[in-house]
Amino acid sequence: MPRPEDDYLWPFAGRAPILALAALTVATLLFFNVFPQIDIAVSRLFFEEQPCAAAGKICGSFPLSSSPVVASIRQVLQVTPVLLAILLLLAILWRILSRRSLAHPFDRAGLAAVATLVLGAGALVNLILKEHWGRPRPLLTDLFGGPYPFVPAGHITHYCASNCSFVSGEAASAFWLVALATLTPIRYRVPALIAALAVASATSLLRVAFGGHYLSDVMLGALLSLLIFACLATLIRSLTRPQQSDHIRT
Repeated sequence: MPRPEDDYLWPFAGRAPILALAALTVATLLFFNVFPQIDIAVSRLFFEEQPCAAAGKICGSFPLSSSPVVASIRQVLQVTPVLLAILLLLAILWRILSRRSLAHPFDRAGLAAVATLVLGAGALVNLILKEHWGRPRPLLTDLFGGPYPFVPAGHITHYCASNCSFVSGEAASAFWLVALATLTPIRYRVPALIAALAVASATSLLRVAFGGHYLSDVMLGALLSLLIFACLATLIRSLTRPQQSDHIRT
């Protein structure tokens, strides 16, 4: 007898997780709009100012971005979620074709996880927000040697034409690992979630340290990814609950 659907979707399936993540996303956006100096202060921790010939201009760099070792780590972390999603999808398709059925809860939950990466980091973040909100990356702002002014999180501008800072696609992809962790056996779920959060946080911090994103970009990218997974997990549970009830009655 397969395990209950909720085992593969805990702790994200349900109205409470959706409302909590939605509220946290809105609160985070509002917080960084009220206190935009926090974005600037965190990015400044990783910026090294250098003497500048032009008067009144700030010159410098984000030193970690030029480290070959750290850059290599970032590249590995960048492709890991995509590779894992492809492997997961292939495994699920093989299981479905072998049994000619999508009845197993793991397969449905796994498809919800794969869909989260496609809809979250793929469509919402990279095709909509990053392409149309126009927020310059930290390294492109005049606070850190770039040509453009600082823009608070969520403000739509014309300074950046494509692949902009709001929000972080890598953070959204990295926090997808949290969705992947829900597919582990229930007794390993909490350690898997903690490990996924640690890796995702490290990945996101590197984007800030490289000057590629502000703290608000990575936090909002992460929250949007988790919110989409909570919505899909809840949808999966609602669609499969009638089937489970019928099975119990028979």
